[in-house]
Amino acid sequence: MSRDQAQRRRWTASTIARLVRDYPHTPAWTIARAVNRPLSAVYGKAFTLGLKKSAEFLRRMHAACCLRDAGEHYRFTKGHVPANKGLRRPGWGPGRMKETQFKPGNYSKRWDREAYCIGALRVNTDGGLDIKVREGLRAWDPMARWVWTTERGPIPKGMVVRCRNGDDHDTRIQNLRLATRRELMLENTLHNYPKPIAHAIQLRGALNRRINRLEEQRAQNA
Repeated sequence: MSRDQAQRRRWTASTIARLVRDYPHTPAWTIARAVNRPLSAVYGKAFTLGLKKSAEFLRRMHAACCLRDAGEHYRFTKGHVPANKGLRRPGWGPGRMKETQFKPGNYSKRWDREAYCIGALRVNTDGGLDIKVREGLRAWDPMARWVWTTERGPIPKGMVVRCRNGDDHDTRIQNLRLATRRELMLENTLHNYPKPIAHAIQLRGALNRRINRLEEQRAQNA
């Protein structure tokens, strides 16, 4: 019987009775094999019927997971010698491998070198400006830090660059200042907002934590 056919089959009274009887204390994959159904179908039907794993079954599974290190068998042991040790050497490339390898300084045809030249700007994930200062990896620096180090020199350890007017795109040296980590924390605390907004932020955090806990409990009981 194909997977699609098994998924289209209706649950009979006998298979439902077996599911109700065995699901609380039997692994779901065992039931799926016994009733000749996909594992997803077993989980779905159990959820529809409101079935949950028993506390004893969950304790056994937790104990088995804690005592067994599932990845131990696949780890390299201490002193392991890689199978390809000594096989790699400069210029090594059997067959046509060298024809498809990237050469030093190679760029993709889809890469717009003018848009990403040194000095190019971009908006980062935090909404601030970055500037490209070099080629290669880690080539982008925050624009505010770059302006400060260019105009004023190195940034002291433990200090951060901040924009005076709060506009992260206004990186004129006149608009930049140094702040300590403590000052940065005090500037970003939610207690700077009006009390109703601060209270709403706290309620949202509590709600998100509650939702996360319920999702974890549901996953454990599935």
